[in-house]
Amino acid sequence: MSTPHHEPESAGQSEAPELSGRNVVDRDGTRLGKLEQVYLGPESGSPTWGVVRAGSRQRFVPLHDAESEGSAVRITASKRQVRSAPTASADAELRPEFEGRLSEHYAGAPNTARGSVLSVRRSRGALSGVLLVLLGLWTGLVPFVGPYFGYGFGSAQPWSFTVDRLWLCVLPAVAVLLGGLLLVPTGNRFLASGASLLALVGGVWLLVGPSLSRLWGTEGVATPIGAPLGSPAMWVAAQLGFFFAVGALVVATAAMAFGRLTVRSVKD
Repeated sequence: MSTPHHEPESAGQSEAPELSGRNVVDRDGTRLGKLEQVYLGPESGSPTWGVVRAGSRQRFVPLHDAESEGSAVRITASKRQVRSAPTASADAELRPEFEGRLSEHYAGAPNTARGSVLSVRRSRGALSGVLLVLLGLWTGLVPFVGPYFGYGFGSAQPWSFTVDRLWLCVLPAVAVLLGGLLLVPTGNRFLASGASLLALVGGVWLLVGPSLSRLWGTEGVATPIGAPLGSPAMWVAAQLGFFFAVGALVVATAAMAFGRLTVRSVKD
């Protein structure tokens, strides 16, 4: 008994024309090319295979579990799997033997593709990464810009740099900022987890650093960078805005990102 041929898209099908011409991205969000041709199942009439134009090459991609994401189509295979898939000319009909080779390739690929366990969707940590970048910029700049508005500690002169500010403000800001910058674009689970842990360390130091500063100070919290400027209310606002509230936000954001990255979902 021969396997039914898969037909390319026709005017009578409503689903295929919606996919044809759209950009195709792999499971990590990497763009593969434009979808030039769609093959429909002989019985269901739903898209099963597609042909993607990537430069001068044509690649066959699975559309069985594809998802629409705005103007793009996300497939469940990786770019590596698509590149190593069997190739053939995009004929009017998909030959049964070639379809079998495609099915065998993509069926085994998720378990055998190198690095698949470490792959993660870039959107998994993007929002957390952006928030960490903003918090890192705030932490690093507020000690030097705050005095313009009477907000800060010690000297009322802006851009006053001391070794104590380096330890208590600049270094944790660098850790948080670098963690966020690494977290936003990466699709590697190991790198993304390390980035979130780096930001987490910076946030923890913002919480405990002012208290530990008593070891080299004599008058309590944040003494090494000077007494808070302004009224008692401004003192409280400065301690929260420099250290405690910001540190709590960083810890919560980084911990949430790390927790999401340690879970491998079906879409991964």
